[in-house]
Amino acid sequence: MLRNKGFSLFELVVVLTVIGVLIALAIDRLPAWRGEAERTAVENIAGSLRSALGMKVASYLVQGDMAGIEALVGSNPMTQLAEVPGNYAGARSGADAAAVEGGQWYFDAVARQLVYRVRNTGAAAAQGMGGQVRFQVQLVFEDRNRNGRYEKATDQLYGVRLAEVQSYAWAGSLL
Repeated sequence: MLRNKGFSLFELVVVLTVIGVLIALAIDRLPAWRGEAERTAVENIAGSLRSALGMKVASYLVQGDMAGIEALVGSNPMTQLAEVPGNYAGARSGADAAAVEGGQWYFDAVARQLVYRVRNTGAAAAQGMGGQVRFQVQLVFEDRNRNGRYEKATDQLYGVRLAEVQSYAWAGSLL
């Protein structure tokens, strides 16, 4: 008569050891995964904003409305989206802006910049920006007189772009 004995103590210890090693590896990688997820989310929203601004500029170009393009400078790019992200806290200034939590976007009404407050500051670094990533709508033009600013009479206007106010680097990326 054959008897089914189940697991031996040795087999149970081996299985528990393998599970323990896998859990330790997963826990070790968790901060990098969180940082990578946050980086990806920020880049996806910035890409959506760039696309929305591009469509708005194209609309103005078709209408021949160069003043409309110029008016986009310093504007809140979130207003160009059909649906704003759930982590957008709106336009803020002063102490109201300081209260915005990590992982949220807001529009700095004084600086005229779109700000993302980094949640996982250990995995992300906004160099010199205090855990914030800042963007601003800027004109794209040919500076024919090389004075560093747009002058309607002299320079050729091409459109706008969502530019990083200051370079930032995402540390701990899995890529």
